[in-house]
Amino acid sequence: MNSIIYFGFSNDLRQSNLYSLNYQQISRFAFKEFIDTIKFTNRKSIFLRTCKANKGVIVVQLFFSIAATLLKYMNPFFQQKLLEYITDSKGLPLSTAYTFVFGMFSVGVGEVLFNGISLWAGRRWNIRIFMMLDAEIYAKTLKHKDMSGKVEKKTPEGQDEKSKKEKPFSSVGKITNLMSFDADRLADFPLNATMLYTSPLEIFVAIFYLYNLLGFAAIVGLGIMVVFSPVTGIITKIMTKRYKEYSAAKDKRNALVNELLQGIRMIKYFAWEDNWEKRVMEARNTELSKLIRNLSANILLSITYLAVPALVSSASFIWYTKIAGNDLTASVAFVSITLFTMLRNPLNGIPDIINTVTESYVCLKRIESYIEEPEIGDGIVNEPITVPEGPEVKDDAATEVTPDEQPVFSLKVPAFEFPTSELSIVCGPTGSGKSSFLHALLGEMDIVSGRVYLPSKTKLDLDTTYSVVDPEYPSLVLNKVAYVAQQAFLQHASIRDNILFGQEFDPVRYKKVLSQCALVKDLSIFSDGDRTEIGEKGISLSGGQKQRVALARAVYSHAKTVLLDDCLSAVDAHTAKHIYQRCIKGDLLKGRTVILVTHHVRLCLPAAKFVMKFERGAVAGYGYIESLREDDSLISLLGEEIIDNNEYPEDLIEEADEEFDLIDDNADVHNMIKEEKTEKGHVNYKVYSTYFYACGGWFFWNTLLLSFLIARALVFGENWWLRLWAASRSTSGEPIGNLTATAVPMIYNGMSYFNQVIKDQNVFQSWVHEDDQPRSVDYYISVYLCICFGFIFFNSLRSVFLYWGSLRGARIIFKSLLHRIIHSPMRFFDTTPIGRILNRFGNDLATVDINVARAISRLLEQITSLAVSVLVMCVITPQFAVVVFFVGALYILIGLFYLRASRQFKRINSVTRSPIYSHFTETLMGLTTIRAYCQEDNFQLNLYQKIDNHIAPFYLLWMTNRWLYARIEFAGTFITLFIGVFLLKNLDTIDAGMAGISFFYARSFLDNIYWIIRMYTQVEMFLNSVERVQEYTEIEQEAPAVISGSRPPAAWPTTASVEVKDLVVGYAANLDPVLHGISFDIRSHEKVGIVGRTGSGKSTLTLSFFRFLEPTSGSIAIDGIDITHIGVQDLRSKLTIIPQDAVLFSGTIRSNLDPFEEYTDSAVWESLVRAHLSSESRDEEVAEGNATWAVTSLNQTVSDGGNNFSQGQRQLLCMARALLKNSRLIIMDEATASVDFETDKKIQNTIREEFVNSTLICIAHRLRTIMDYDRVLVLDQGKIIEYDTPANLLINDAGTGLFKSMCEKSGELDVLIEMAHSAEKLSDSGKMFEQADQHTTSRQD
Repeated sequence: MNSIIYFGFSNDLRQSNLYSLNYQQISRFAFKEFIDTIKFTNRKSIFLRTCKANKGVIVVQLFFSIAATLLKYMNPFFQQKLLEYITDSKGLPLSTAYTFVFGMFSVGVGEVLFNGISLWAGRRWNIRIFMMLDAEIYAKTLKHKDMSGKVEKKTPEGQDEKSKKEKPFSSVGKITNLMSFDADRLADFPLNATMLYTSPLEIFVAIFYLYNLLGFAAIVGLGIMVVFSPVTGIITKIMTKRYKEYSAAKDKRNALVNELLQGIRMIKYFAWEDNWEKRVMEARNTELSKLIRNLSANILLSITYLAVPALVSSASFIWYTKIAGNDLTASVAFVSITLFTMLRNPLNGIPDIINTVTESYVCLKRIESYIEEPEIGDGIVNEPITVPEGPEVKDDAATEVTPDEQPVFSLKVPAFEFPTSELSIVCGPTGSGKSSFLHALLGEMDIVSGRVYLPSKTKLDLDTTYSVVDPEYPSLVLNKVAYVAQQAFLQHASIRDNILFGQEFDPVRYKKVLSQCALVKDLSIFSDGDRTEIGEKGISLSGGQKQRVALARAVYSHAKTVLLDDCLSAVDAHTAKHIYQRCIKGDLLKGRTVILVTHHVRLCLPAAKFVMKFERGAVAGYGYIESLREDDSLISLLGEEIIDNNEYPEDLIEEADEEFDLIDDNADVHNMIKEEKTEKGHVNYKVYSTYFYACGGWFFWNTLLLSFLIARALVFGENWWLRLWAASRSTSGEPIGNLTATAVPMIYNGMSYFNQVIKDQNVFQSWVHEDDQPRSVDYYISVYLCICFGFIFFNSLRSVFLYWGSLRGARIIFKSLLHRIIHSPMRFFDTTPIGRILNRFGNDLATVDINVARAISRLLEQITSLAVSVLVMCVITPQFAVVVFFVGALYILIGLFYLRASRQFKRINSVTRSPIYSHFTETLMGLTTIRAYCQEDNFQLNLYQKIDNHIAPFYLLWMTNRWLYARIEFAGTFITLFIGVFLLKNLDTIDAGMAGISFFYARSFLDNIYWIIRMYTQVEMFLNSVERVQEYTEIEQEAPAVISGSRPPAAWPTTASVEVKDLVVGYAANLDPVLHGISFDIRSHEKVGIVGRTGSGKSTLTLSFFRFLEPTSGSIAIDGIDITHIGVQDLRSKLTIIPQDAVLFSGTIRSNLDPFEEYTDSAVWESLVRAHLSSESRDEEVAEGNATWAVTSLNQTVSDGGNNFSQGQRQLLCMARALLKNSRLIIMDEATASVDFETDKKIQNTIREEFVNSTLICIAHRLRTIMDYDRVLVLDQGKIIEYDTPANLLINDAGTGLFKSMCEKSGELDVLIEMAHSAEKLSDSGKMFEQADQHTTSRQD
């Protein structure tokens, strides 16, 4: 360690400077050892498996910790012999006394060596457990059944958790917590494991030693410890229960924060920040109240274990002096008090052990419970089969829950086979079970009966070697499957890495994929092309771009079977046509078995071989298209409008450009996500100040310091009183001692004067001060007990006060962090991985809650103790002042080396934790896709790399502590040596009592110096968490929520007329603008459609209306009010958006539609009816599951993210939210993209009827959606190309012809022309009626 510590002293350490750890400390090899234990142990016995995988270091730790414990008790033996020699040498030579001194020195050196090895083994065990647990939890997550759509049922009051029949399942928040908190706590167990066996050993050795010293009096003390054991057991049970409650509360708060961050865009759209802030703070307050209950039990346990040593020592001295009739000599008193102090350490450590064991046990059970949760494929007998022709389903009934429960949603599918190497279409209305069917094929649902044959999930029964390469199409692999989810799963990586998804890069194939998936033009817009970094969940791409990148991944793969879930819904009409012609019918998908779930049946039917239709979870019909056509059942199955053989000519589709250049691999690219910031040097004083005032300022810290001074005074008083007691039984006539009177007359005179004043004022009873009579044992025992219990009282008060200040600070810091995060601009969330933010709310805040204040209090305790130790030893042996000076200088030098290196190790360690969070959360979002591509191993390897990056600085940090311990303790052994030598040099002025006190404080001095350095560094390390939290409390904030004196009228907007003037908008100051000086106006109650290909600026315009993006120049005015002149809450609360990425929050249907409870139940239900989600009669009893309607009750539970509803149903719920709010200005961003055409038609009718008094702006990919709108705005590359009525643009050839071209390429030109004609006639008749009304009104006037 020397080289890296010396390097760290003069340089800022970075990740690249760190050593590589050996293979036993590399997560991949450690986890392999852990996996191998399954051969001998049940997989669910996590603790036993960790012990078996780490048996080597456990044996080393066991041996050396026991050796160090036994060696430690040689110190009081030599101390006793030395004090007996000072009391009465019995004629022995002085060299004998020096032998005892060198004996103590040798014991100290041996103890340092043995403890160092024991601590090293414990830390090695610690990091290996951390790696094993994180890897195990992640490996389980990759196989864990996706329960995100499952609704957790509340346990009825009075019912025990164990009595619930339903199997447990873990939310995203809980799984993240298991990784971030529980694995950490359980991994810390080895650090305290030695105390489980060394504490009883120490107690036994101490009692045995005390028995030899005090006789039966020691047994009396032991009896008191036994009496108190049941009390400990009761308190431990209480602590276990309370810690479980605290963990559950932490899970809930963690899940809420995760949900908040995942849905932050929706929260800001609807100005729900205050509502969510209140909701999270309520969960936080519940968490803190559970923590307070846990800490109160902890304090009670501490009081018990502080009281036990005091009672044990008092009872032993009472028996020794009063019952046995012995005199308490200095050697007996101070060796006893040394032993009692040594006994106090294991006894005082027992609460910590119990606390650690309790927490570890709860964490262990939580992890074991997760390991026992259902996995993909549980209960399925996957017997080998003969080589199948293609994907096949045999009388299948798949369900989203386990067979012994009442199914919430089930699929009933007859036996059939999909045609191999052909396109098959799966269609049906919204919520009918199409996506669930693909999940059933992938094995993501439970099979109640029947069987699914999918190449990647099926074992083959083969007698001979069987090639997995398709003989007809050699580029395809038969046992591989590609899958495109309805909500595209994209990683935080470049576009190229997302498309390759772990496969080798083939430039020719790759370019062809980009061309066929219509990505070439999009990539030309990005400055970094296909190496453009995608934020989390593809945040930097539009909905259409995300879907096409996911499609490109499937096409680029060599999988024989391709499952596509509604991949055409998020793209505009002509792009859908391009994908159909160039991709689905293209050469890269030729020969593949493609199963396409789509609402675009009319577009894709000509190329399809097989069709299947779902209705309400059952197959309404299926078969080969030619067969269905021949027996005239195709029309009845799909509808007459869909059956159209007229394929539009391919010349309407843009030529596929495959001759284009990719960005050079060596070129510099602009990373959207910056590296996490790492501070350098000491922690800024501003951080200290933040925490100082959050906990209570000067009052809190001064009171805490005073409590430590009082405690130190009482500890000194305890030793001084024993010395007086011992001296009263000796022949010495001077009770205060020779040395104090002769060597330090000022202190002696001061104490004598103070004693005389007390006598004169008769402060105590006169018997206390009568010098003529000897004091009784009762007198000394009474005062001794008062001092001991005074210390316990002040210590307990200090703990209560410390926790009060700590939790006060934690509450304030959490609230500040939450407020600043919620009100930060969307750009912050686009450029900051959620894992980084969760790291602040998780590990950093867990440190702030308790650890920081504890570390500071321990630092203050050690500083006050050191001051007393130095003062006492310098008074008794003035020569020691010289030793203190040199040893202190040496310690400061060692401490500086340690501090600078360890501080940077800690910072690197904190920063490298965030990628593990991000990887976990990202994996949880895309489990189905990862499993479909069989990429579990690659993702597991990725985790190993991130864990290794995190563990290296952590391990080196603790090896730096070992480096410090060895040097400080070794130097400290010389303190004992010098104290012994100085005492022997001053035998004529020092009595045995003074010598005993001197040794006591010499021992304290060693511990104090070491722990001051450790605790100061610990404080700086823990304040690193405050520093990291404070960094996020200083982030840029979006515009004020409310601007006093510039608030819009209460009824604003009344007409909702819009005027956009010279608007220039960009995503950041250093990026080119996306909208280039556009101007247009929208009249009151007008319906305007906005169209344009991906990247034209449609979504940017939407974001500008909500001020997610502030204009560089120009303005948007609504009802004549410039939106930049009012607060964002005033603005957003008056507008309504129905976004493409529909987000729901955990709770109920009602809480999602009306979170502020502003509307009646009838109004909320009416909005659901109008969104075609519920029946008109609320009294109608409708069973959940395969019910006709998606919503059966306002109290129907919504799971995290709304995953218990289909994507289309989530969009309809967002529509219901808009219908309920009924704003004057409504913006729809592809609001019905995932809805079937029939429901979309009904929704469009609803929009026309319900939003007649509202201004409507609709971004649309389905051109038929906007053909009856008043006007259409056509955008291209951030500029307005056309703006007129649909009829004028399409029929009357107004404008540049771009809109007409889009209509022609959509494949629905005849339908669109007819709709435009109808809308124009309706508009003309409306104008005639309006003119007639005006004419009638004027005649009446």
